[in-house]
Amino acid sequence: MILNEPRTAESIEDLLANLEGQIARLFSRFQIPPQEREDLLQEALLAFVAKREQVVSPRAWLFSAVRNQCRVYWMRRRRGLFEALDETILETMSDPHVAIAERTQLGHDLGKVFRQLPQRCRSIFKLRYAGCEPPEVAERMGYKPSSVRQIANRCIAALSAQLCAVGLAVPRPRSSHD
Repeated sequence: MILNEPRTAESIEDLLANLEGQIARLFSRFQIPPQEREDLLQEALLAFVAKREQVVSPRAWLFSAVRNQCRVYWMRRRRGLFEALDETILETMSDPHVAIAERTQLGHDLGKVFRQLPQRCRSIFKLRYAGCEPPEVAERMGYKPSSVRQIANRCIAALSAQLCAVGLAVPRPRSSHD
């Protein structure tokens, strides 16, 4: 646990040295790939340098900033899964050079995966692909606007699991923070 320390003129090098173990455990807990860790730490450090004069507790602030970078990393990855899936499916389904049998099989596989999702996930995905924004999805489905993102993330996780089960996607390590 990081305790609030008095405001001092601790150098960034000393700050990092004092937090090194805690940050390493944080990266492990979030299952951040080793090749991504330095970039996330640098993003947090840039934010720290920009706000350093306003920061009361540098250790706690930097630790929180790294934790937030880890969360953002996985949010981007989930969004990337959707975008990659959209692109792959649309290219395959519209490419005249792809055999009709392959397009038919992909359509069949996707339909099977889609039918295995919970009804609310199917509804959210249908509204999403119809171009509805989250507030409209919330209104149509009777949810609070603030809960749509969390529900959509659960649906993405369910979709990912189904796609992996039929071999249309490769699983990624699970994180308790997804």
